[in-house]
Amino acid sequence: MAKCIRFDDPEGVMIEYTGGKGASLSKMHQSKLPVPNGFVISAPFFNKYLEKTGLMEKIIAKIDTIDFDNFSAIEDISAEIRKMIVDEPFPKDIEEEIACCYAELGEEIQAVAVRSSGTAEDLDDASFAGQQETFLYVLGQEDVLEKIRECWASLYNGRAIFYRREKGFSEKQVSIAVVVQKMVNSEKSGVMFTVNPITKDHSAVLVEGAWGLGEGVVSGIVTPDNYVIDKNTDKAIETYVSEKETMVVRDPSMRGSVEQDVPDDLKEARVLSDDELAELSIMAKRIEAFFGKPQDIEWAIEKQQLYLLQSRPITTL
Repeated sequence: MAKCIRFDDPEGVMIEYTGGKGASLSKMHQSKLPVPNGFVISAPFFNKYLEKTGLMEKIIAKIDTIDFDNFSAIEDISAEIRKMIVDEPFPKDIEEEIACCYAELGEEIQAVAVRSSGTAEDLDDASFAGQQETFLYVLGQEDVLEKIRECWASLYNGRAIFYRREKGFSEKQVSIAVVVQKMVNSEKSGVMFTVNPITKDHSAVLVEGAWGLGEGVVSGIVTPDNYVIDKNTDKAIETYVSEKETMVVRDPSMRGSVEQDVPDDLKEARVLSDDELAELSIMAKRIEAFFGKPQDIEWAIEKQQLYLLQSRPITTL
């Protein structure tokens, strides 16, 4: 069983192997869309790992003891489970295979994003997105291995355990893959929706954009600019330029990200030009046609190059 599945591997598009995020990225990468290269630690391998180490039996036993009417009880058991997973060492053969895949991504110590990819995270009738961990600017093999374990552990954070119980998902039904992807050091980034999710207008694309990394927009730390674009003309029909006080950028230590003040000359400046909005609109239509349904897309621009970091179905329509 493959531990690492590269984005260009045929198995990469299978959600049961690479999770919602990994499968989406693999599909786009294989279709020559501008997705930074990467690989996925497969979900079946994670399941096998839990069984081989005896962790699965211990996890199920602990979850069975939870009083779901007691929030602190959920959090206490969650913390115990996560510690068990993080503390379990990797066997040597796993380390070697992950190191091989990591070395293929570019520089000797390549900055990567390590992102959880649940096998049930982007279903049409339930969104598990955002419940598990994402780590940015991860550097070196040891850091990558550590963050993979933390992503695995995040499958069992309190909110995720409770949400699965509410949605009727058995703990044995769910799994997690982990995406390791070349980092985009974006000057501007954000999200876009191929249908306006507020007005339900299918003839418009809604774009949110901010300075720096997209985590600020996705997490709600940053108030982004908003643009409504007509799909027929690829021109903005509504523009709202926010006062942007904060941006998320690479930490000066070169590992991880930090919040910092937006430079004064950019605080009230428009993030996206008309040409960039047109490019985003054209890309939004292309991705919507590719997946055959409205999409919620994460994008980033580095040195005038547009990159796609994720695409998932819009679950609120």
